[in-house]
Amino acid sequence: MKKISFVLSLFLLSIGLFGCQQNSKSIEKITIDSMESNTETIVIEDTKTIEKIKEVFEKAEKQPGIVNMADPEYKVEVGEETYFLWIEEKSGTIMNTEDSHTIYSLSYNSIKQMDEFLN
Repeated sequence: MKKISFVLSLFLLSIGLFGCQQNSKSIEKITIDSMESNTETIVIEDTKTIEKIKEVFEKAEKQPGIVNMADPEYKVEVGEETYFLWIEEKSGTIMNTEDSHTIYSLSYNSIKQMDEFLN
């Protein structure tokens, strides 16, 4: 009985550790492409800047309703995820390219941060 309990405990522990390992995938670079022609691609490899951009995207608020957007201004690759970005002085929106029916709004502070990275 103790042997079965021990084996079960090891199994559950290994599942837990495997799950934690999957979440710790680090992002080594972020690529930002302007959708306008004749512009340079921005490649960000600085760890602090990558973390700030990830935070901007994580804090974006999901918006309800049907999405009908203009052509995006930027394509942003964050690890294995790709997003479209629309940004103006007082508004910012992102959309995961895998889910074109959902948009997320950026806060004013996030807009200011992204504007710094883009300029």
